[in-house]
Amino acid sequence: MLAGFLLANFAIVAVAAIVVLNRPPAPPQIQGVLLPQPRALPDFRLVDHHNRVFGNNELKGRWHLVSYGFTTCPDICPTTLSQLANASRTLKAQGYADLRVLFYTVDPGRDSVAQLAAYVPYFDPGFVGLKAEEGSDLHRPFEQGLGIVAQLLPLAGPDIDPGDNEYQVVHGVKLFLINPDGELQAIFDPDTSFSGAHSFNPDTVARDYLAVRGYHG
Repeated sequence: MLAGFLLANFAIVAVAAIVVLNRPPAPPQIQGVLLPQPRALPDFRLVDHHNRVFGNNELKGRWHLVSYGFTTCPDICPTTLSQLANASRTLKAQGYADLRVLFYTVDPGRDSVAQLAAYVPYFDPGFVGLKAEEGSDLHRPFEQGLGIVAQLLPLAGPDIDPGDNEYQVVHGVKLFLINPDGELQAIFDPDTSFSGAHSFNPDTVARDYLAVRGYHG
């Protein structure tokens, strides 16, 4: 009876050990959202700041981090790109040089290819500027697939001539991490100050990227 009891307990322990060893690792805790299942992006077509076509295939084979805004943004956009440049330097120093940062303009009417070419590489020569292709609506699947939020709001007032087509750009503040399969893997949220200002801590971005990358495998 004692032998049978010991054997039964050994079997229970062995089964429990197998269950524990085969349990998938817990997802990392990041400042944002890690998608339980990566989301494939619908077919899209953009142009980069070299005026070359940029589509789904250009996302394959490496990690990408997407920021968005517009080149005449006075604060959050240049601040975010500066912080991403710092995060990129941190990652390169740790041996991770394959993360490519993309900046997508939500103001394609005023942000020309030439404007992007003068603006985006200023922060880091490896950064890539993206915009809607003229005369095409194939940028919309890119925006919708990621969840980019932006509005162009016409200006109004006694000193504004409606014929001037003046408007302000309002947009969200998120970073979208795309895995080497070209799928949306995670969304990073910014820090928010008491005054409501948003910013990304470069160390947090680097840490969360490495955590997601390690979990993805």
